[in-house]
Amino acid sequence: MTTSDYVVLGGGSAGCVVASRLSENPDSTVTLLEAGPWDSSPWIHIPVGFARLYVTKKFDWEYHTEPEPELDGRRVYWPRGRVIGGSGSVNGLVWLRGSPRDYDRWAQAGARGWSYEDCLPAFKRMETVANNDDPLRGHDGPMRVGEVPEPTPGCRAFVEACQALGFPRNPDFNGAWYEGVAPNQLNVHKGRRWSPAVAYLHPAKKRANLRVETECLGLSLIFEGKRCTGVRIRRKDGTVQEFFARREVVLSCGAIESPKMLMLSGIGPADHLRDHGIEVRHDAPDVGQNLQDHFQARMSFRTRPADTLNETMASLFGQARMAMKWALTRRGHMTIGASEASLFARVLPGAEEPDVQYQFINFTMDTKPGMVAAELHKHPGFAFNFCQARPESRGEVTLRSADAADKPAMIANYMQHPTDARIMLEAARLGRRIAATKPFADLVVEEVAPGRDATTDEDLMQFIRQTGGTVYHPCGTNRMGSDERSVVDPMLRVRGVEGLRIADASVFPTMPSTNIQPAAIMTGERCAELIRAA
Repeated sequence: MTTSDYVVLGGGSAGCVVASRLSENPDSTVTLLEAGPWDSSPWIHIPVGFARLYVTKKFDWEYHTEPEPELDGRRVYWPRGRVIGGSGSVNGLVWLRGSPRDYDRWAQAGARGWSYEDCLPAFKRMETVANNDDPLRGHDGPMRVGEVPEPTPGCRAFVEACQALGFPRNPDFNGAWYEGVAPNQLNVHKGRRWSPAVAYLHPAKKRANLRVETECLGLSLIFEGKRCTGVRIRRKDGTVQEFFARREVVLSCGAIESPKMLMLSGIGPADHLRDHGIEVRHDAPDVGQNLQDHFQARMSFRTRPADTLNETMASLFGQARMAMKWALTRRGHMTIGASEASLFARVLPGAEEPDVQYQFINFTMDTKPGMVAAELHKHPGFAFNFCQARPESRGEVTLRSADAADKPAMIANYMQHPTDARIMLEAARLGRRIAATKPFADLVVEEVAPGRDATTDEDLMQFIRQTGGTVYHPCGTNRMGSDERSVVDPMLRVRGVEGLRIADASVFPTMPSTNIQPAAIMTGERCAELIRAA
């Protein structure tokens, strides 16, 4: 039997933060359990390596949704990180907090104490931002953040075209307001991915009071009466082991695995649990509900030569030159993640804030619908994704069986709400206006997708339904709130039991308007803060 003061199940973006912060107190002992291996692959730490990681699937849970009704019954691939650092070790590295109003909406929805003003100290505490003295930003935190240092010609043309259409150049997406266009900020430092594992966990490993165990699949939570006292895991060799907590257990398995773990442990919709032969410990109907994700479509273009990644990777010489530049200067294509620039725009009449996001991408790929492909196009090309900032549609995560090794059933219900479909159509229309505006238009040879044959609204919607997929931002499945149906209270304590908190994106009442990694890290910071205060 292994006992410590705190047991953290899940070493992802939030779990790394919780374990690191709790172990700062030398009088507390902490055990962190992660289903995946250590983040030792060099491809994790080279920013452009994110695409290779998705292709190899070595550090991936390999989830797929159930057939999506509004996407012609397609199942959508959802890559999620199964490695120390979780999805923060394999994602596209874009650093966006979201709209300040996102967190005010959390508080208004019942997550009292989680307004933007409440969350801002944690956002500041967790980051060090290069070349930025804004008092709203952090200057001595673990996460290193900076704007794309050398925007490519396509990135610069995208920003200038958006400005020509009247969208303002935003000086800092993570400052007072996020509307407008600018190169992205990335969690990249000295040419390397600065993941939550690198920022928080690796420096903490030397502490004698922190124990980290990898390749431990969570089987169930352990209870004595109503109190959660530990975690049961299975190691890679099949050995089952139990880890006990004197004080609290923190569940940080993410928006898919955290509700699954609750249900496997008897916390969830009672009838659903009984259907799988699981004894009901606490009837919690909203566990696994409220699933949200950003849904995106991608416009891609064949271009003139413009220093695209396609051109660089098309020859061994180009690849060698790229690798040499990174080795000598830590600059170039190898330091860029999934996208170089973003535009946040309003497309619906009367919108009070941006309702769509566009992300410029300096490459194009042969992709199957909803999948990430390995092979770049041979011709020069770039693309931009567009997605709705705050989707109205809601999905769910449910069990397939009582076997922890089985993946849960997930359905996002993309575009089920009519407003979502309307915004995506308007976003496609605006996307074509951007592509037709100089100087972006000067680089475009032809629109590859959706292509010249897509001339009507029906054509555009068909393209969106047949090719759209995830932006890799599932959240909301263990909703935080003050009502009795909420899964966790504003202190992140699971209702109906004791000694158990959740710290990950599953607790978000509604999803942020942007990429969600900073919000997940902030949640980890606040969870550790709440535990220390208790």
